[in-house]
Amino acid sequence: MFKKLLIFAGFLAILGACTTQEQELIKEPISLKEVLEVLTEEGYNLDEKENIATESVFAQELNAVTPEVYSIEENMLSIYIFASPTERAKGIVDFEEKTATMEVIEHHSYGINNILVFYVSEDEKLQKDLFDALILLDTPK
Repeated sequence: MFKKLLIFAGFLAILGACTTQEQELIKEPISLKEVLEVLTEEGYNLDEKENIATESVFAQELNAVTPEVYSIEENMLSIYIFASPTERAKGIVDFEEKTATMEVIEHHSYGINNILVFYVSEDEKLQKDLFDALILLDTPK
């Protein structure tokens, strides 16, 4: 329980920092098309998952947004596109509240601008490579 509270406190600290950054520099929202283009350009094969277990915490609705779910190397990738970074932050809080009492499997989350991505995998190298690809969405063009 202490570990979950510590993680939640970390998320709140990150959310606070993100809010301050948003006020300094407002960026255009990122679209699903842009996310898919970057991942494809970086060499990822995305297979759309149509029959997802509805009980998966990584495919649930967060802050009124349902994710697009894909598979990368047989691991689940959920992409949430929110209207703004503030709405994404609310989605993160929603996720934390819904999973606070659960034992959630190994995953990694990426919050960039208005998008939230969950990648369910234990492969640390793939997680880092995926982050490196997604961060390209946050760099000036």
